[in-house]
Amino acid sequence: MARYTDHDQLGAAALELCEAVREIGPLELYRRLAAHCVRDPERMAQILMCLAAWVDYDGPAGALTDRAAAIVECRVQSAGARSAS
Repeated sequence: MARYTDHDQLGAAALELCEAVREIGPLELYRRLAAHCVRDPERMAQILMCLAAWVDYDGPAGALTDRAAAIVECRVQSAGARSAS
């Protein structure tokens, strides 16, 4: 793990991934992440570890489920608004 030691860069990449989940279509994001994992698995493992460290797993699992559902609902509403235009 000595190759990627800049925790600010790793945190920024993790936050970019959080933003991408909300902004990019699921299939496109899946393909990008899969390609990144093939190209640089060590960095992607560190980004995933960063995200895992940020998750409040001591809290109720329902809170995590609710957050995921809210993201999905927002994406559905956004897609509906685009198709109505």
